[in-house]
Amino acid sequence: MGLVANATIAMQQNFDPLDNLVFLSNRVARLLVNAIRRDACLESWGVKSPHIGVLVDLWRQDGLRQQDLAASVIKDKATITRLLDHLEGEGLIERLADDQDKRTKRIFLTEKGRLMQGHFWPEAEKVEEKVSEAIDPAAFETCKQVLRAIYSQLILEQGADFIEKN
Repeated sequence: MGLVANATIAMQQNFDPLDNLVFLSNRVARLLVNAIRRDACLESWGVKSPHIGVLVDLWRQDGLRQQDLAASVIKDKATITRLLDHLEGEGLIERLADDQDKRTKRIFLTEKGRLMQGHFWPEAEKVEEKVSEAIDPAAFETCKQVLRAIYSQLILEQGADFIEKN
């Protein structure tokens, strides 16, 4: 048996995705977003899971550039364009030319988009309370601190601090 085959067999025998930070954090994030989407009835707003990251970034800072949103939610240009087309069609955002560079589009929330924020955050907090009720509060806070530290480190390494600076 070759080296690659032996490594593959060893990995399959010893690899537990739930012990891997990347896999586990991805699954937890997806499940949390789905729970918030369900509990907040976001379908009635025309919002699906892929739209939530864009809206959260705009709730944090309205008027971001389209390319900054694409980098933040880790989507290519075509995908972010489709996401924004959908949100614009639902009346949640609008694209306006940048004052300094007319070729650049800035994305702004509409009144409906800002209203949705008031509906979204309380539901997000309820989901967090529900999933953390069986966890020691200090351990849960430590978990969030560790995730924030990992987030900050990845932002620094990737030079993707535009969301934090803008």
